[in-house]
Amino acid sequence: MKITFLGTSHGVPAADRFCSSTMIEANGSRYFIDGGAPLIDILLRRGVDLDTVRAIFTTHIHGDHTNGILALADLFSWYFKTTSVDIYLTERRGIDAFSEMIRTVEGGLDEARVRFKLMTADTVYQDENIRVTPFPTQHMASAGRPAYSYLVEAEGKKALFSGDLSQRLAKGDFPAYALDNDVDLMVCEMAHFGVEEVRPYLGKCRAKTLLFNHVFPLHKLDEINALDGAFGYPIRTLNDGDEVEL
Repeated sequence: MKITFLGTSHGVPAADRFCSSTMIEANGSRYFIDGGAPLIDILLRRGVDLDTVRAIFTTHIHGDHTNGILALADLFSWYFKTTSVDIYLTERRGIDAFSEMIRTVEGGLDEARVRFKLMTADTVYQDENIRVTPFPTQHMASAGRPAYSYLVEAEGKKALFSGDLSQRLAKGDFPAYALDNDVDLMVCEMAHFGVEEVRPYLGKCRAKTLLFNHVFPLHKLDEINALDGAFGYPIRTLNDGDEVEL
């Protein structure tokens, strides 16, 4: 399993960072956690074969995690006609809005190839390459709206992506899976809490490597990197374009 971090910024893009999007490659197919970055543009510039794109899993509906999906779905529908993708959004009204926007600007949506689907806590995606399991977080709980972490299993490896969590981790939603199970990699956000608030979880975390992205404010980067080795496993921050092989 190869993981490429296409966008590692926080709620808005920066001069050197796109918004959240992570590409996972397994057995020649590609899957994505979030699509906040200008996803289709990045893939074309990287020379990615778009026919290998199988599915996109969004952690929640906020634009810094979804804004790039509309352009990709639009172009997959009318221009890149050999593509086929499942796009999981966390709210039905998001599916309706994205679908209607494409129909408005293009006059139609090829729903046989561009398939918007609703992610729920009971949804488990599995194909011949990969298994993706959601775990609810409390990021949008105060508004009564869903958000998810994702466990990705492929090629005998496990990677856990936190998605966005609660402010100051006040709702205790650091992903419990990583506290109760071994994982090869955990990718955790750091925009909604600080080092001192996450520190109590780090000694219990069973990840072989812990990477932080979605970091804000940026002075946290040095604070996070200073944790490397303090808990018996590598800890570091991520930049756009970073790659990890599991």
